[in-house]
Amino acid sequence: MMHQKIREQSAKKERWLYSILGVLTGFVLVMGIMDRGLFYVEDVYKLGGALFCALFVLYLYVWLHLRKKSRFWYDHLYGQGAFLYVIPLLLSVIYAVQFVWGNLISLEGTFQNMIRFGFISVFAAVCFVLGTKPLGKRWLAASIQVAGWLLVISGLSAVCGLFVLPYTILRTDDPLISFAGARLSGVLEYPNAYAALVGMFLLERLAAAASDFSSSGKGARERVILSSLALYPAATALLLSESRGAWLAACVCAAAMLLLQQRGQRLLLLCAGAAPLLAAAVTHRALAGASLAPATIPGLLWLTGGEIAALTGALLLHALLARGRRVAAAAVSTASLASCAWLVIHTASARITSGETWVSREVMWQDAARFALHSPWLGHGGEAWKHAVHTVQSAPYAGNEIHSAYLDMWLDTGLIGLLLMTSLFVYIGRLLRRHAPELLPAGLLLILHGGVDFDFSYTVFWMILILLGALALPVRIPRE
Repeated sequence: MMHQKIREQSAKKERWLYSILGVLTGFVLVMGIMDRGLFYVEDVYKLGGALFCALFVLYLYVWLHLRKKSRFWYDHLYGQGAFLYVIPLLLSVIYAVQFVWGNLISLEGTFQNMIRFGFISVFAAVCFVLGTKPLGKRWLAASIQVAGWLLVISGLSAVCGLFVLPYTILRTDDPLISFAGARLSGVLEYPNAYAALVGMFLLERLAAAASDFSSSGKGARERVILSSLALYPAATALLLSESRGAWLAACVCAAAMLLLQQRGQRLLLLCAGAAPLLAAAVTHRALAGASLAPATIPGLLWLTGGEIAALTGALLLHALLARGRRVAAAAVSTASLASCAWLVIHTASARITSGETWVSREVMWQDAARFALHSPWLGHGGEAWKHAVHTVQSAPYAGNEIHSAYLDMWLDTGLIGLLLMTSLFVYIGRLLRRHAPELLPAGLLLILHGGVDFDFSYTVFWMILILLGALALPVRIPRE
C-alpha cells in the first residue's frame, strides 16, 4: 500500500514536471517565431532566461529523485535520441574552439553562433526529455499546432490590414522578385523562410486530415472538419509567399507522402487535399490581383468564403468515400487538383518561368565553394560569408546571405561541422521514417528547402526540426 502511494506521488510530480516543461517549450517556440524567427542573436538572449527556468525545474526534479536513487539520468538523458542535443552542443564547441584558437574573419559572429547553438542544444535537451513520455509528446504536438496557426493567422491578417508590421508584406516594383508586386513575409519578415514553415505546417495537417478521412460513424464529420480546418489558410499563405523553392519542396514532399501511403490510403490523401488546395488557388489569384492589399472587409470575405468552400468540399468527398463511391471521389479530387495546378501556373507563370534569381544563386554558390576550399576542414568562423562576400564575389548579386544552409555551415565550421549538421538531419529523418512516418514529409521539406536558402540562419528552424524529431522518439519506460 505504501509503495503504491509513493508511486502515485511520484507520477503526480512527473506530470507537473512535464506540464511545466511543455508550457515553457511552447512559450519559447512561439516567442521565437514572433521575434523574427530568432534570426538575430540578440533575440536569442531574450529567451535564454525562459530556457534557464526550464533547466532549473529539471534540476530540482532530478535532485529530488536522485535522493531516492532514481535512474533519471539513464532513462531520460542517455541512449537513443541523445543526438538531438549532443550534435548542437558539439557545433557550439566548434565555434568556441574557433573563438579561442582559430584564424577568424569575425570574432563577434563566431561568439554569437557559439551562443546560438548552445541555446539550441538546451532546447533540444528539453524536447528530448518531453519526447520520451506520452504527456510530453502531447505538449510538443500542441506547440507545433500553436506555432503553425500563429504563422498562418498573422500572415493572412496582415493581408487584410488587421495585423500590420513593417515587413510582414514585402512590396517591390521588380517583377523578377514578385509578379504581383507584393509577397507575404509573415512575422519572419522573409517570404522564403516563412513559406517553408507554413509548408511544413500544411503537410503536417494534411497527413492528419488524410488519417481522419478513413473514419466513419458518429463524430466522423466533426473530425474531418477539425483536421481540415488549417489546410486552406496554410495553403493560401504558402501561395501568397511566391516562394518557388518552397512550392517545389512542398510538391516533392507531398509526392513522397503519397508514395509512402499504402495503396488503399492514397485516395484518402488526395481527397483530403483537393478542396482546400483548389480554394486556396482561387483565393491566391484574387488577392494577388489586388497586390495583397484588398480592402479589409472584401479580404475577410474572400478568406471566410474560401474556408467554407474548402470544408464543404472536404465533407462532400468524405461522404462519397463513406458511401463506397471511390471512383466518383477519385474523379472529383483529381479534377480539383488539376484545376488548382492550372490556376497557380496561369496566375504566377511569369514568376515560375523566371530564372534570373537562380542564375545569381549559382554564381554565389560557386564563389562560396571556392572560398570554403581555403579552409575546408575547420572553416572560417561564424558569419564568414557576410564579412567576406564583397572580397570574394565574382559578379554582383543581391544580399549578404549565402542561400544554402549547407554551404553556410561548411564556410563557418568546415567539413567537420557540415558532417555534424547532415548527421543530425539524417538521424531526425530516420527517427521520423521509423516511428512517425506521417511527420516525415514535414521534416523533409525543412531539410530540402534549407539547401537552397538560408533557412537555418533562423534559430527557430533548428528548434522546429528538433521538435519534430523529439515527437518521433519511442516512449521509454523507466527502469525500477
